[in-house]
Amino acid sequence: MLSSRSPVALDRSIGSGLARFPLQIRAGAASWDELTGIARRLDAERFVVVSDPGVPAAHAHRVLHHLGAAAPADLAGASGTDDVPPEAVIVGLGGTSVLDAVAERAAHTRRGPLLLPTTLPAVLDTALSLVGPGGPRRLPVLVRAQLEFLDTLAPGAVRPGLYALVRNVLSVCPASYDQVCARLRPDGRYDRSALASFIALCADARAALTCYDPLEDGPAGVFRYGHAVADALRVLGVGALRYGDAVALGLLVAARCARGLGLLDADGEAAHRELLARWGAPAALPAPVTAQDVLEVLRRAQKVADDPDSTVGMVLLDALGQPHVCGGHTVATVGRDALRAGLEAVAAPDVMVARPGDRDPAGTRSGPTSHVPGAPGPAAW
Repeated sequence: MLSSRSPVALDRSIGSGLARFPLQIRAGAASWDELTGIARRLDAERFVVVSDPGVPAAHAHRVLHHLGAAAPADLAGASGTDDVPPEAVIVGLGGTSVLDAVAERAAHTRRGPLLLPTTLPAVLDTALSLVGPGGPRRLPVLVRAQLEFLDTLAPGAVRPGLYALVRNVLSVCPASYDQVCARLRPDGRYDRSALASFIALCADARAALTCYDPLEDGPAGVFRYGHAVADALRVLGVGALRYGDAVALGLLVAARCARGLGLLDADGEAAHRELLARWGAPAALPAPVTAQDVLEVLRRAQKVADDPDSTVGMVLLDALGQPHVCGGHTVATVGRDALRAGLEAVAAPDVMVARPGDRDPAGTRSGPTSHVPGAPGPAAW
């Protein structure tokens, strides 16, 4: 990853209902002394830094050194079950799984956690949300995006890690489309100024919606755009496909479904493909996964009846930046035919499963499709 040594200092405030928490985007030697000052102002009796082996030891040692200048600081594993003293400030140093673990432990302390995300999905998405797998989370005392942590990421982790940025541009802030499109690089090599701008954009998008929808069960549900299909691909255990690339495929499927249902127009779908191409994301399901495989997982995950008229819930767009809202919620019902067409739009030509006479509702697919020997045959889903 490209690295600029110039210092960075950006501040944001994320509003969630009546509560707010600060986000700091920092880089440079002086910013580490600032972290020590923050630790002292917290006046904590102890810091418990929760991390995992995937975080470089140098990052953990540096954090322990600067927090330890203010109060005793200990390192704990994310999978540990040791009790955290109520007077301690728990610190999350790591990716999404670490921040999720910290959210559970912070429920038993007197103050919220200090979050130091070290991956792009964690800093662009998880750390900015007060809703996790276990439900609502404690308000953090601070989220700090220390860009030195991102310097050590491999380009192969950086590119797919930007999925929240791409999703937000399409679903929340399309005014940034041209700017982001020009800055995206398929090789995943970015300097600190570019990454800082990406983090700030995602923070602004989150703040714009969660200020009046903190639990993200209304309009802020748009942050799940593309994730239904991505979660299905994760269930299928496609090992070579990173989650960010699975979200990219989910975005393409959702765009095709919306177009087939008469919501999103052709230009909107084309904008999805253009942005994802600039990002360098895949545009087809990895072999040997078929549209039928994903359909079956979606049906089971949402407990859909084996009925031709059954529907699956997905986030869709009426236009870029305009989620389709029904009854105050952003989850729309998608029928079998529309969902099948959406999935077949991203199916690799040599593994696509379709029934004779099926047509893409958007009318853009050409050429015959074939049935893979041994793959599931025509079914209700």
